[in-house]
Amino acid sequence: MKRILRYSLEFLVSFFIVQFFHCAKWFSPSDQSNVILNRTLIKLDRSEQSNLSFNTVMEPYDTIRDDLAREMFTKIRVLCWIMTAPRNHWKKARHVKNTWGKRCNKLIFISTETDNRLPTVKIAAVEGYDNLWGKTREAFRYIWEHYREEADWFLKADDDSFVILENLRYYLSIFNTSDPLYFGHKFKAYIKSGYMQGGSGYVLSKEALRRFVEIGLQNPTICSATEWPEDVEIGRCMENLKCKGMDTRDSYGRDRFLPVSLPIHLTLGIAEDTWLWDMHPSYYPIQRGFDCCSDTAIGFHQLTPSDMYLYDYLIYRVNPYGVKDVRSDIQTRPHPPPDVKLQEPPFPGPSAADLIWLKELKNRERSELDRFGQTESENYSDENFQDNDK
Repeated sequence: MKRILRYSLEFLVSFFIVQFFHCAKWFSPSDQSNVILNRTLIKLDRSEQSNLSFNTVMEPYDTIRDDLAREMFTKIRVLCWIMTAPRNHWKKARHVKNTWGKRCNKLIFISTETDNRLPTVKIAAVEGYDNLWGKTREAFRYIWEHYREEADWFLKADDDSFVILENLRYYLSIFNTSDPLYFGHKFKAYIKSGYMQGGSGYVLSKEALRRFVEIGLQNPTICSATEWPEDVEIGRCMENLKCKGMDTRDSYGRDRFLPVSLPIHLTLGIAEDTWLWDMHPSYYPIQRGFDCCSDTAIGFHQLTPSDMYLYDYLIYRVNPYGVKDVRSDIQTRPHPPPDVKLQEPPFPGPSAADLIWLKELKNRERSELDRFGQTESENYSDENFQDNDK
């Protein structure tokens, strides 16, 4: 009986992830002849993954083919730099390059060793978790000195992160990079104004990066030269430099940057005794189940190499027949989180048409959630999930 229940739950979780990714996608390729993913890739063990080359390309078509996505790609330039280490160049970093990294305007891998296959930028730092802050400082310094004119926004991510660049550009479209801003999933520990968790990625505006390099790194009382971890320290620097950490939730209060793996968010698996609550409590309430995550989600964390290709396939290639993305009808701007007043900058108020569309969408979503909850809620109790993990 337990085995049957476990298989049923695994099927339902997979189904939910497919539906979530369909809602999260921004554009759909018209050529359906290339939608078949090599299924064996998802089942590869570590030894088999090592046979994939650095230049493996899972998408044989131009990923920036939709007109709107192409326009956003040109107007909102995002530099992505990936924190990696020599032992992970082959095991993790190359899979970022082969999947979501190709959608960055500029992609840079920061390491302590040169590797021309990625390639990497070698910086003078010591490897190890305790030294990530020093590595981050030198990475941002290098990027400011060499690439400041090639991007407007600067994304830091890990080699187990996945970022939907189209949704990031959409979200950033209402902000000005000349303002001192930074974005991510906000935690409230250690720093009064909070800090952005590093795993799902965080983004600095050009002005925030300028202040960090030209002011913060020159003054250890503003940006410490020795403390750690790096995401806490970058948050402390941003606060001292008067850079505003923005609320990145959507109008329903759903997260765009997800600090733990997506299945945990979707399956109500975040218990209040986990590290997410005890050590780094989220600045805003974390919602669970279908309400966990925005349909314009941006950053994901804790992915395996196989997950990278799975996410890429589900987001950019799977197109449920007859299911329409309603957002393509109205080119609306992102709406503010529920506890932010519409008239306050930097969020513009939605138009009358947007409000009607948003109300209809919300009612439809809530109706579906209520209907699902009445018939399936017993399958998703915390007790059932705990039993399945035994």
